Amino acid sequence: MRDHFSYQNPILPGFYPDPSIIRVKDVFYMINSSFQFFPGLPIHKSTDLIHWELIGEKLNTKYATYTNSPGNAICRPTQIDLNQAVTKISRAEFGEFFTAGIYAPTIRHHDGIFYIVSTNLIGREGIPSTEDFAPKNFIITSTNLEDPASFSDPIYFEFWGIDPSLLFDNNGKVYMQGSWIHGYRKKPATVIRQALIDLSTGELLSEVKDIWEGSGDKCPEGPHIYKKDGIYWLLIAEGGTHIGHKITMAKSNSVWGPYESYENNPVLTSQGKDYPIQCVGHGELVSDTEGEWWCTLLARRQHGSAYSLGRETYLVPVNWPDGEFPSFEPVELQQVVSLKSRKLPRQLLSGSLSFVPEDVQLDSLHTLRLRTPNLASVTSRSEPSKLILKATTTELGCINGSPTFVGQRQVSLEGKATVLLDIGNLPLSGHCGLSLYKDTYRHASIDIDSDKTLALAVAHKTQVFTLTGGKSIAGATYVKLIIRFTIDSYIFSYRLEEGGSWQGEQALGSVSAADFSGDDFTGTVFGVYASGDGGEAVFDSFKIVQ
Repeated sequence: MRDHFSYQNPILPGFYPDPSIIRVKDVFYMINSSFQFFPGLPIHKSTDLIHWELIGEKLNTKYATYTNSPGNAICRPTQIDLNQAVTKISRAEFGEFFTAGIYAPTIRHHDGIFYIVSTNLIGREGIPSTEDFAPKNFIITSTNLEDPASFSDPIYFEFWGIDPSLLFDNNGKVYMQGSWIHGYRKKPATVIRQALIDLSTGELLSEVKDIWEGSGDKCPEGPHIYKKDGIYWLLIAEGGTHIGHKITMAKSNSVWGPYESYENNPVLTSQGKDYPIQCVGHGELVSDTEGEWWCTLLARRQHGSAYSLGRETYLVPVNWPDGEFPSFEPVELQQVVSLKSRKLPRQLLSGSLSFVPEDVQLDSLHTLRLRTPNLASVTSRSEPSKLILKATTTELGCINGSPTFVGQRQVSLEGKATVLLDIGNLPLSGHCGLSLYKDTYRHASIDIDSDKTLALAVAHKTQVFTLTGGKSIAGATYVKLIIRFTIDSYIFSYRLEEGGSWQGEQALGSVSAADFSGDDFTGTVFGVYASGDGGEAVFDSFKIVQ
C-alpha cells in the first residue's frame, strides 16, 4: 500500500497568477487573472487538482474570429473595454512594471449558477508612477462554463479596491470582501473591507466596513472567507505580491468580526528562503471529494535575476483539523504528499496532463490578443495553419489600444518559437514579425519592414533600439523566424528560402531573461504582429515547442 504520492509544481506553468478555485461535485474549476490580454479570466478544469485543461472546445475559425472565445469568462470584446490596460514604470531601477487590466478574480458556485467577481483596473496615457489605477469591480455569471454564450455581461458594483471575493452564508445572505485601496504610497495602503451585496444588481446592501488590517505586514489583499465548524476563517495575502509575499489567516465567530489573527502567521511564505520558488502568496482553499484540504497559490520560479515567466499557479496539501487553524505544507517543485494521515483522492490517477498545443492557431483556446482587439484583423481563410494579419497603424509598443497581434503564453523554461513569413505579403509602410512580448516597455522582435529589411528590434524600459539590423532579404520567398529560449536567455535567428531551397540558420543576437524579469504582474508571450498603413502579413506554421 502506497504511503505517499508526488506531483510536479507549478500545476499551471506560465503566466497564470492569482488563482481562485472551487469544486462542484467531482470537478474542480480554477480561474486566473489576465491583465491586458484578451480573452480574459481563463478557466481550467480538473478532476484531480494536478492535471488541468482549459475549458471548452475549439470553435471553427470563422466563429472564433467574430464572436465568443471559449475557455475564458471575458470571451467577447464587447464585455469589457481593456484599451486602457496600460503599463506604468514605477521604479525602473528595481524592475517595477505595473500593468492595469483584469486583476485577481474569485469564482463561486451557488444554486446552479457560477459567479465570478473581479476588477478592471483602468489607467491612462501618461499616468504618473505615483498615481494609482482606478478600479471598476464587476460580477459575471454563467450557468455553463463550457458555453461561452452563457457568460453574462458584467454587473458593476461600487468598491474602491481590488481582489473581490464572495461568501454565501447559511442565512441566505451574500457577503463581498475585498482589498480597499487607501493609496499604494500611503500607510496603510490597503485594508480588508466587507459589505452585503445583491449579486443580481451589484447593489451594496450595507455599509462597507473594515474587518481586518492583516497581521502587520503591508498591503493586505486577496481575502477569502470560509465558514467551517461554525467559525468564519479569513485567509488573505500580505507583503505585496513579490519578495515579501505571504499568506496569513484570522478567525471570528461573526462574519463582521472582530477577526483574531493567528499567532503563528504567516501560514505560508517563501520570504527569507534561498529557493527557486519565491513570492509565495495569494492562496485559496478547497476540499477534495475525500474531505482533504488543499491550497492553490501563486509563486514565481526564480533563477538568480531571471524569472521572465512571471507568477504561476502552485498547489500544496493542507491539514485542517476541526476548530483549528489549518497547517500548510511548504511549496516544492516536486511536491511529495504523505498518505499516512490523509486519504488519496479518488480521482488522482484519472487525468492526463494537458500541455499547450504546439501550433498557434486562430481557433486555439490558448491564443491571446492584446487589450480589446478587432477580431476581424486576424483571419486564417479556412487554412488552420495560416495567420493572416491586417496591418493597422497601432504599434506593438503602443501605450493603449490594440495592435494586430496573436500569441500564446510561454509555459516552459526551455524551448523555441518558430513561424514562417511570406515575403511576398508585407504591410504597407510598416513592419511585422515574431515577438517575445511582456508589456509596452519590454518586447524583442525579429522584425521585417516593408522594404524587406530584417532586424532584431528591442524595447527595454524606456529605450527602443535595434541590436542587429540592415539585412536585406529581398531575394527570399519565405523567412523562418526563430526564438530559442533557456532559463537565462532568448536567442533570435532566421533562415531564408531562396531559389526553392532553405539556407543555413543565421544568428541575430540574444537578450537576457533577466531583462524580461522584474517585480511585475504578467509573464512572457510569444506572438506575431503587423503594423502599417494597410496591407497584410501572412504567417504560417506558428509553433511554440516547450
